[in-house]
Amino acid sequence: MGFIDTHSHLQAAELEGRLDELLVVARRSGVESIVICAGSRGDWARVREVARRYGLPYTLGIHPLFAAETTADDLTDLKDELAAACADPFFVGVGEIGLDGTVPGAGDAHAEAVFAAYLKAARDLKLPVSLHVRKSASRVLYGLRRIPPAGGALHAFNGSDVERAQFLALGLKLGFGGAVTYDGSLRIRRHAAELSDGSWVLETDAPDMPGAERRDAAAQLGREPLTEPADIVRTAEIVANLRGTTVEHVARVSREAALEAFPRLRAALAHPEAFAAR
Repeated sequence: MGFIDTHSHLQAAELEGRLDELLVVARRSGVESIVICAGSRGDWARVREVARRYGLPYTLGIHPLFAAETTADDLTDLKDELAAACADPFFVGVGEIGLDGTVPGAGDAHAEAVFAAYLKAARDLKLPVSLHVRKSASRVLYGLRRIPPAGGALHAFNGSDVERAQFLALGLKLGFGGAVTYDGSLRIRRHAAELSDGSWVLETDAPDMPGAERRDAAAQLGREPLTEPADIVRTAEIVANLRGTTVEHVARVSREAALEAFPRLRAALAHPEAFAAR
């Protein structure tokens, strides 16, 4: 079916030692590719290593949860890393970046200045962005209007109808993951049902943001739930049901939207060493 997961963190320590197995299951489930998004400056090398080992696309950035500790030197280094990465066929954009309204220091004036610097770097290199907007949509929108992005996607969108329209007007796609599988996610489910084809993408955020079934199974075993790459299929099934269509259609239109959001993905998928070709 060719699912493209537009947002994951396969470099996470929680998945180390299990990636071979998890990616075999993902491929058998119809996953064509998975975008690995950097979290901190400290995991850039790990992101590249995992991406190259499995033939997966990746982005580089610094998560807003690390905004308070991000320095001018970090920003300079990120710009240099992005420029150098443009020669890598598996590099597709800037992320994960944005603002966070739930953690002190992740959405203050310094964090906003850091976010603006990321957007400028992305603009200068004409790169799309993978955006974090937890309880920060209005301030993220302000930053995007000042420094419009060259496309990209919003990770785990859960905003209002007005915010939805404003992000779409900026040419961004809205990402849906495990949260759509929860019966109580009424607003997210309504967005997933109402949005037109071409305006949304699928994601897992693996190993984070588990779906309802993953959470319940882990609770029975007394474990912390970890999202796996193949979980995108369950998300697609829920989205298909909400939209009154087939899983195959959801896979196709979300794949096309992913290619629009991250244009460099097309070359990454066609590379001889790409995940789907192995």
